[in-house]
Amino acid sequence: MGKRATFASTEELGPPACIIATAATVPSFAEDIRLIIWDLDETFWSGTLTEGGIGYIDAHHDIVTELAKRGIMSSICSKNDFADIEALLQEKGLWDSFIFPSINWKPKAPRIAQQIADIGLRAPTVLFIDDNPQNLQQAADHIPGLNIATPDVIAGLLSHPQLKGKADPDLTRLKQYKNNEKKHVAQSEAGGDNIAFLRKSDVRVYFEYEVEKHFDRVIELINRTNQLNFTKARLPEDFEAAKNEILPLIRHTGTTAGLIRVVDRFGDYGFVGFFAMTDFNHTKTLKHFCFSCRTLNMYIEHFVYNYLNRPELEVVGEVLSDLGDTSTSYDWIRALPISQIEDDTSTPPVQIESMYVRGGCDLSALMHYFTLNCKNITTEFNYLKDWQPLRLDHSSFLLNALNGLTREQIAAAQTLGYQPEDFITAFPTTDRPVSVCLLSFWADTDIPYYRHKATGLEVPYFVVGAAKEDMIADEAAVDRLGTNEIQRARIDCLKDGWEYHYGFSHEEMVARYKGILGRIPASTRVFMTVANERHPAYFLDAEAYPRDPNHIAYNRALREAVSGFQNVRLLDLNKHVNKVDDILDLNHLRRDLYFKVYEEIIENL
Repeated sequence: MGKRATFASTEELGPPACIIATAATVPSFAEDIRLIIWDLDETFWSGTLTEGGIGYIDAHHDIVTELAKRGIMSSICSKNDFADIEALLQEKGLWDSFIFPSINWKPKAPRIAQQIADIGLRAPTVLFIDDNPQNLQQAADHIPGLNIATPDVIAGLLSHPQLKGKADPDLTRLKQYKNNEKKHVAQSEAGGDNIAFLRKSDVRVYFEYEVEKHFDRVIELINRTNQLNFTKARLPEDFEAAKNEILPLIRHTGTTAGLIRVVDRFGDYGFVGFFAMTDFNHTKTLKHFCFSCRTLNMYIEHFVYNYLNRPELEVVGEVLSDLGDTSTSYDWIRALPISQIEDDTSTPPVQIESMYVRGGCDLSALMHYFTLNCKNITTEFNYLKDWQPLRLDHSSFLLNALNGLTREQIAAAQTLGYQPEDFITAFPTTDRPVSVCLLSFWADTDIPYYRHKATGLEVPYFVVGAAKEDMIADEAAVDRLGTNEIQRARIDCLKDGWEYHYGFSHEEMVARYKGILGRIPASTRVFMTVANERHPAYFLDAEAYPRDPNHIAYNRALREAVSGFQNVRLLDLNKHVNKVDDILDLNHLRRDLYFKVYEEIIENL
């Protein structure tokens, strides 16, 4: 049977199978109470409505309204005629303060069980008050864990330590439950087919990426959700400590974090979910993935997980939802940016037919946001292959792919770990146009390239931890970096037939970028990022740590190169960097600033 009900009563209710509180004791409930189900006749009011009238008790009226301000709900389970009760409580101005009322002449126990299930709570958080001992005992036997009490408990409800609730002066929780009640009625009218009902509900999921504006809700979701908290990575209870702990994760360039707000035709559920996803070497992992139960059975968590392309997720503890179930497409749910929350819901976000993106962290950090706008995105980003960083954001790499390599050049590239497929690109051409193209060549500023003496092939090359060292001349650097046998063999090849180069002249950079842009159809909108010029130390001592000369030179060449192209727009990241906290290092901005770059692009489309 499970845990039996807890009684709070001064009356003898027959042989007790549970705790009985007397008038001399303080009633104790199984858990903090979130819902009270009221009987009406001889409980909420004195007298019986069908037997000569009632005496309305204003104090009980005030208890219901006060509990609602604490986020504690009230419902009704009464044997009466529904229309009569609705009319009476409408007249008293209290009808809308009750959720999921059950008013008919059927037995109460199964009705209460159904109410609890429909509302989405657990029995130990529910208190049923009735003057009839038989009704209480039947409910206790039928619903393990339910708290039950006779009316003498009512006077002490507001002072009870397990009914403190949480301040909700705007009645947000009541409004949410009333919306759920409307949905339940509509779903019943639809014949109980949940999927068919959801398809008619106009469910919209809004993504809010500026999560720092809502730290209180982020922390609340992480620490308070349980049944739909898949990671259960809790934060400290102290707000400032919790904020300081999660802030580095949220701001890291490799993290995408977002709040989920849900709206349907029945109402606005508010921010019901939060996720924080890291991206390391093209492997995405969810560090936080949690949702409120207020949208349980709406498949919001399934939709968001699929929308994130099903990243790595270690589920901790028990949850009420199986994310492994891929049998449903959830195509009745629409994903929208939070900026459209107040707009006409029929207005879709800016749509982009196709995108091509090539670059480094400055562009890869934008990609998740664009999934709201484009379903056809081709990306060519840096990655690690056999201990070799492939810097696709170096212009030499792209020019090799565009110009093609001879058999001899491919053989030379293979001695450094490159393969023919590394020089294949989906770069837009007249025969392969795209709507929008994003480009970045920041690697030109700080990654060396080597020229093969026999074939003239130029490729970027470095060992992780040494972006600028000359691997040919600096034997000490090779030893210091702890290179393995494969890397040492490649460095030996460098010594045998290559020469080291670092950086390009102004004229070389201008010619390179003009040549690349000249291959793109004029109908394609092109965006290129202007490199950040300031290290974090600049904001502490600008004289001792001036702007980076390599990035300054790159930006100057870039501005000259794009001046003749009407379809190209520069995105200056420097305007988003105003203080030391805005950047992790010279090449990596705080995560939320990338969102501003995304918004700038959308505004210019």
